[in-house]
Amino acid sequence: MRNFYWYKDSPVFDWNKFEELDEMEREFTNPGRVFLEAHQEGETVGICGLRYRGKEAVLRRWEPAALEIANKRETEQALLRYGLNYLSKRGVGWVKILVKYPFHDRSVANNLLAIYRNAGFERYEPDGVDLIMRLDNAPDSMRDRANITIDPHLGMDSENLAKYVIRAYASTPEDKEIHGHDASVSDYDTALASFDSIRRGRLGPSPSEFWKVALIDNKPAGFIGAFIRESDFKPMTGILGPLGVFPEYRRLGIGLYLISELFKSLKDYGCEYTAVGTPAANKNAIAMYEKAGYELNCYLVHLEKVF
Repeated sequence: MRNFYWYKDSPVFDWNKFEELDEMEREFTNPGRVFLEAHQEGETVGICGLRYRGKEAVLRRWEPAALEIANKRETEQALLRYGLNYLSKRGVGWVKILVKYPFHDRSVANNLLAIYRNAGFERYEPDGVDLIMRLDNAPDSMRDRANITIDPHLGMDSENLAKYVIRAYASTPEDKEIHGHDASVSDYDTALASFDSIRRGRLGPSPSEFWKVALIDNKPAGFIGAFIRESDFKPMTGILGPLGVFPEYRRLGIGLYLISELFKSLKDYGCEYTAVGTPAANKNAIAMYEKAGYELNCYLVHLEKVF
């Protein structure tokens, strides 16, 4: 698989063979896990992994994958065709795949995207981007805002956060156009469940100091949260979760201030890196993240096939 690792310089998004093997060994005998191999003259020349549960299935990243010696395109198409047929016979109703490729090198994913398109996959939500930064490179100047204070208690209440996220992500037509597809930031009940899940540590450690609410004149103006993605193979990375500024408080530096306050907490926790994702259409947020020191790293395409 070493030929299919697209992130050659990212210690956060790259996968090495040891991590890949560890994941496969842990999942190999689990129900709903299928690993297909294509053989030629007794040698394995292609692979494709599937996960399914009930009506939904997902494909493993970067797969199907085949070696050039095996007629790469034909082998990959055969693996995908067999896998989809296998799932259909077991009552699966739809299959999803997240194609994540280096932001400045779409060419590495062209072949895979073409195979999915030919198999009937279509986008089911807008494209996204991931950004990354080494925390040692975080600028210090963002924190010089005397009129902003941080409340460490309001962010401890998931109901508060759910109300805040709707106000920040779904209260203007422009916001709804960008985020309306994502119920976790546009629907109160879904947002509440999402916050409860993150706060319970389902995605990784999320201590109270990672959750902050910015105040102006003692009134909430924005908020931020994060969790830690743990891995035996990657440096400790803080994932910036929800970051929102209410429409009437935008362009006052609140978002950058919250980010800088979070960076301090992430460093204190021992994180080396931080990463954040957002819709590719969210140009203002991307510009803010870049001003905070993040660099664009990945482009995300969400594909789905319905049987």
